[in-house]
Amino acid sequence: MLSKREAQILKLLFDCKYTYLTSQEIASGIDVSNRTARKYLHQLEDTLKGKGLAVIEGKQGNGYRLKINKPKEFDEFYYQEVKSNCASKDIRTIQESIDRQYYILNHLFFERSEVYVDCLADELYVSRSTISNDLVEIKKLLNPYLIELQSKNNKGIFVVGSEQNIRHFIMNYFFMDRLHDNLFTFSMYANLLEGISIEEIVIIVLDECRESQLKLSDFIVYNLVLHIGLAIKRIQNGFQMDIPAPMVVEAKSVEYQTALKIITRIEETIDLTFSAEEADYIALHLRNKITAKTIFQKAEFSEAEIRAQLLDTLKQIDQVTEYTLEDDTILIDGLMMHFIPLLTRLQNGSSMENPLLEEIKSQYPDHFQLTVDYFSQMPVFQTYQVTDSEWAYITIHLTAAVERFYNEQKAHVLVICATGLGSSQMIKNRLEREFGTKILIEKVISYYEIANQDLDHIDLIISTINLRNMVLNVPIVNVSVFLREEDIRNINHEISSFKGVKLTHSLTENEPSFVKERVRLIKACFKPELFYLIDRKTEKDAVIKELVTRIERVEHQDLYESFSKQLLLRESYSSVVFSEYLAVPHPIEALTNEAHVAIAVAKDGIDWGAESSTIQLVFLLSPDKLGKFEIEKISQMLMEIIEDNQFRERLITSESFDQFIEAFTNQLEKKSC
Repeated sequence: MLSKREAQILKLLFDCKYTYLTSQEIASGIDVSNRTARKYLHQLEDTLKGKGLAVIEGKQGNGYRLKINKPKEFDEFYYQEVKSNCASKDIRTIQESIDRQYYILNHLFFERSEVYVDCLADELYVSRSTISNDLVEIKKLLNPYLIELQSKNNKGIFVVGSEQNIRHFIMNYFFMDRLHDNLFTFSMYANLLEGISIEEIVIIVLDECRESQLKLSDFIVYNLVLHIGLAIKRIQNGFQMDIPAPMVVEAKSVEYQTALKIITRIEETIDLTFSAEEADYIALHLRNKITAKTIFQKAEFSEAEIRAQLLDTLKQIDQVTEYTLEDDTILIDGLMMHFIPLLTRLQNGSSMENPLLEEIKSQYPDHFQLTVDYFSQMPVFQTYQVTDSEWAYITIHLTAAVERFYNEQKAHVLVICATGLGSSQMIKNRLEREFGTKILIEKVISYYEIANQDLDHIDLIISTINLRNMVLNVPIVNVSVFLREEDIRNINHEISSFKGVKLTHSLTENEPSFVKERVRLIKACFKPELFYLIDRKTEKDAVIKELVTRIERVEHQDLYESFSKQLLLRESYSSVVFSEYLAVPHPIEALTNEAHVAIAVAKDGIDWGAESSTIQLVFLLSPDKLGKFEIEKISQMLMEIIEDNQFRERLITSESFDQFIEAFTNQLEKKSC
């Protein structure tokens, strides 16, 4: 087996096999001296000669070049050596402190192997003191979860804490804070699942894998969750998995028993029955390394050859688009894992139905066509008849990678206002409308939450509160909640200064699907019993009392006193009047078990005190305590009332709840045309 330095040199030479590299270039590439580089280069040369796989040619004045003698045998050797030494993440790229911390935490929480400071320093090519500093930062990350980092001479570094706290940390660190890399893949079908959320599947998989003490990386867990989500949708659409698994997993094995436990918990959560084949496939995911090796051995091409074909395909796509898919390790590893069951199905002359085929074709036709045009040219697929359903599965991975590419070009923004709910959601919606192709809003928080925020990945703070008294190493733009022209100019000025920010276009939302989602939200929150039609001039207090009373009836609990205090507290921070005709009051903290929107319509106006005497529409937002309902999406729809006077007129002239809902849905359909 090659040393890590030799593996790095082999990778450098292979990547540049058509040109010569000087010893200085090799030394710089692996961060060592010229002399050290030549030492490892000669060791590598002896190994390759001994195996008869390749030779390293040296040319005076030019440098060194790799000449391969046995391509197929070399590919297998290369892939095995480079993968085992550099894993899925090239060690040379782990230079930033946050990357090293992630690498160390992944060892501690997933691989469960012995971890020693000296070994980490050697693996990451940094000093012992650097690792010690990283461990200090890791301790800070673990402290809020009551998890300690301890060490013993014969055991190395390890974590100590309750299993519940450990799982809580894993969820937040690996699967929530970092979900932006994978969440888009899930979001493509998450809202189509009935009775279970993607987050719930992640929790179930994580719980059962840790109970069984399976050593799985976060990446394998992500892919397993993706597989289960699509399996649920398939079953809900009437398609049962009836294709035998490519290899048998022993029923008594820990992987198969864990698969059964995962399936049982999901079946208990939703009214659904999995086939025996589904358990086999989940078990294969859980023993990923063994599965991959066995399947690729049966293929016409080696795993290394298929990976090379994939990289060539992605490079071709990059050449005709602005993407950088060839550098996306999430995409590459995800597709290589997907190819395992796909090749098995193709070898058996079968195909798996895709429940999202029509959605993918209609929402992402360009990505689907790219997939068919380029992936069908891969030699590994040449002898097979690949169906549109199978191409659509690959399109899911491709589309997620494209979204990751676009998000990397955007400025990452933190939005702050007085309370973090009402006005901040309004400003968030306006910012997304105005700068949707330029910014990615990471969070919407209140003024009092900023002290606890990690700003390392934030490029810009946009705040409706004056933050001059705070010292932050991030540019700040103070804006009005109404986002005036001057505010827009100031934000554009800041965004233009960010290196690498491009004026990119996000993936186009499929309008029919978008409209369906908004109609679903309206039906979930807008209820006839929470609709208050006022036929006379009235005052703010009377309207609020009536709306809260109606929410009390729906919730079957006394809420008026707590609501009144919360609403007063909210208005003490900033106004809930968002135009001369619209008010959106809400409590600072969620008070109800379910999310509600209580509506008051007063054509003759409501006297809202000094702020306005012409309020005609009041939307009292009441988020649910568990935070399951995305109440901010309702806020987004309310923006159109401010911007479209004809829409407002149709709402205030409604004479019944049905007319009011009809006016809302007609507006959505008009927007989609």
